[in-house]
Amino acid sequence: MSTQLTPQMQAQLDQLRDIHLPQPIGWWPLAPGWWALIALVCALLVAALVWTWMRRRSARFLALRELEAISPERQDEFLTQISSLLRRVARRRSAGADVLTGAAWSAFLMEGKYGMSGTSAALLATGPYGPPANENFEPEALRAETATWIRRHG
Repeated sequence: MSTQLTPQMQAQLDQLRDIHLPQPIGWWPLAPGWWALIALVCALLVAALVWTWMRRRSARFLALRELEAISPERQDEFLTQISSLLRRVARRRSAGADVLTGAAWSAFLMEGKYGMSGTSAALLATGPYGPPANENFEPEALRAETATWIRRHG
């Protein structure tokens, strides 16, 4: 076999063009997988915003905001407002909880793992209706314990 090209073969080779590489692949338009990922991220973002919006309008959140607004300046009004707030929260948990009085109301507040302490529950059961059981109670400690109760039971 000879390696020499005939003039006819050489003419045919001269008619061939060089190899042209395709254009580099651009980032646009995006592949369908990227569109699905963008849609998923948007859906998660909307779901998080809706969840936050609904949580802020929940009864528990509103009760905690109302608790923060109660002023501890006058002891009798402070106890009355906290007891009233707790009764409204308790009504959402148990149908007849808001009509409990005295020892039954105190026992209801102390129920469960996250119940109130005995002194706070007794103070809320008797304080709004007569002389306070404990003259030296800490309003902010009672507010913190009430907030914990609302978070756990509201």
